[in-house]
Amino acid sequence: MSESVPLTIGARFNGPDDSANGGYACGLFAGLCPSPVAVTLHIPPRLDVPLRAEVGGRRAHLWDGDRLVATAAPTRHGVAPLDPVALSAARATTSRYRGRQGHPYPHCFACGPDRAAGDGLLLAPGPVPGRVDTVACPWTPDEGLLDADGHVRPEFVWAALDCPSGWTADLVAAPKVLGWMRVELTRLPLAGQDCVVVATLDSADGHGLAATSALFDDGGGLLARATTRWYPPSAGVG
Repeated sequence: MSESVPLTIGARFNGPDDSANGGYACGLFAGLCPSPVAVTLHIPPRLDVPLRAEVGGRRAHLWDGDRLVATAAPTRHGVAPLDPVALSAARATTSRYRGRQGHPYPHCFACGPDRAAGDGLLLAPGPVPGRVDTVACPWTPDEGLLDADGHVRPEFVWAALDCPSGWTADLVAAPKVLGWMRVELTRLPLAGQDCVVVATLDSADGHGLAATSALFDDGGGLLARATTRWYPPSAGVG
């Protein structure tokens, strides 16, 4: 027997201007599921409209009227380990962030350079010297991202792990959107805690890319990690 749960994604949490940030949407939906899941996005989730999550059994489905937005299901797909990047090195990469000029989604909640501090996450992942197809950036969550227990809400961790994985390729030259994501949460960060996001490209072809990302504390301790798949917007998602 499935349970129907209403869900609305606020306009603040956009990726493209007219649809949700993929990582945030996946994380919000995954949080309704009783066990860890991977989320497949079938169409871009609309903003500020009532969606409906049907949760029950091994799978959950997110609906916009009669249109299937996303599916969540358990997966055996593991997340490969990544080596951390020092906080000082991550800070140095931000000057090389490709999205500062020509960003396809400049108002993206997670990585849009046109967002204000305290409104977006302002992630700016740049290439890491000596590590092929790998980017990193610092992230210090603020108090507006906390749950009642004082930890950063999981959907914001999903958002932080999402966009850097896309920037392992050149999204200015070939824009892509998130289509699939799995996250393994080890520890939730705290407000004001200096963190580092690292992402590396696993594979890429004309159909899309696959990448692995991880969130570390400033001592290199693992907080969370993810694997993602990205597709050209013209191909839809999922």
